[in-house]
Amino acid sequence: MKARKGPSRSWIVIGVLSSFLALAVLWSCGRGVYRNYRIGRAAANQFHQRLDRADYDAIYGGTTDGFRTAGSRSDQIRFLETVHKKMGNSGAMTPTGFHVNWQNGHTIINEVFNTQFAQGQAQEGFIWIIDDSNRHLQTYHIDAPQFR
Repeated sequence: MKARKGPSRSWIVIGVLSSFLALAVLWSCGRGVYRNYRIGRAAANQFHQRLDRADYDAIYGGTTDGFRTAGSRSDQIRFLETVHKKMGNSGAMTPTGFHVNWQNGHTIINEVFNTQFAQGQAQEGFIWIIDDSNRHLQTYHIDAPQFR
């Protein structure tokens, strides 16, 4: 009786090639997710810069139709004014959650930050819609003791 041999060379080559292909796919996906994270982070930074300058019209101008239908323009501006009045200028942001989704040809970035403001700490949630490299604010939430 012949001794049984290990896997043939062709199976080893297929295994190695499959491993390289899997690594390339994972690297590509990870790179895309990290890119989207940076886009969302930059958008949140820009939001804070505008909030700190009391440039509420610029914030409102960069929102989606969905954001605008959640309340009247004056109500949305008043809300942003209240955030700035109660929280003060923004400071360091620490990310606590991040999710990317692709829907109807748009990239949707959902981020949560613990943000240190001049008047205290808050948890902020942003949902950004990315369309042709343009960022539009879909949703903004803030949770802080000043709002309870």
